[in-house]
Amino acid sequence: MSPWTAASLASEGGPPHRMKRSPITRSTALLSLAIAALVIATAYAAVWALRPAAVRLGSHRWVIGAEAKGRAGLSWLTVRIAAEVVILTAGAVVVVALAAVFVEILDAVTDAQDLTALDRAIIDWLASRRTPGLTRIQIATTNLGSAVVLITMVTLFAIVTARRLRSWYPVVLAVIGLGGSQTLVAVIKVAIARPRPDPPAQLVSATGYSFPSGHSASSLVGFGLLAWLVCLLTSNRTVWATAWLAAALGTAAVGASRVYLGVHYPTDVLGGWALGLTWLAVVALAAQVWRMRA
Repeated sequence: MSPWTAASLASEGGPPHRMKRSPITRSTALLSLAIAALVIATAYAAVWALRPAAVRLGSHRWVIGAEAKGRAGLSWLTVRIAAEVVILTAGAVVVVALAAVFVEILDAVTDAQDLTALDRAIIDWLASRRTPGLTRIQIATTNLGSAVVLITMVTLFAIVTARRLRSWYPVVLAVIGLGGSQTLVAVIKVAIARPRPDPPAQLVSATGYSFPSGHSASSLVGFGLLAWLVCLLTSNRTVWATAWLAAALGTAAVGASRVYLGVHYPTDVLGGWALGLTWLAVVALAAQVWRMRA
């Protein structure tokens, strides 16, 4: 039994506090859709505003030279080593680096190191600045990262993409990507057994353990998969950039909402992001190797 579980049992006389789930009302659902639309519009506006700067940067002599050298180096490697080996090695390095970040956060949480020292202070600071209007926005935002919403969005978009491409690849990608991340979160939550913040601080219902944040990990993977599927449907680079930036903004917003609502510590959210990014990198690497062998 972990020290958190023991403390929780001693103080509460049972397992971590459980609350009934609050239903998603019609008004909250509409507000969630409005927030999603605002995130996409913001991402598109940012991409459009940065296009001139990106074009100027891409035309600089040193950028062109660096790109040429990079391609030459990659060609040199692929002549001597199979391209699959090069991609697998580079991908493995990225996965290991991301996994190391998650392990560092996990160690800090389990050992109650400096990284967790600000957890309580941040939650208290946000709690002192809550307003009814902001709380409604945060609840609508956090709903975008719920399992029901993510599974529905990713499944529907994967089916549409599969029909357009006449391939089961998008569906398999969605099932493995989102299903795998949610399984990892569930297993790690039980293994670490970190209690959530004190129930009086929670503005919405939440069950189970706290680390890592399932909303944070699943939203990163889910929004990332949506951006990935968009890239499979078009070659428009502006759309690509908009999709990935919107995914990043949405992920950040959902994670922040979990801390504001008092159902997760900041380190839970950081751990969820690190875990989600690691899993998404694993799926991307596996997909690339599979496509090269197909």
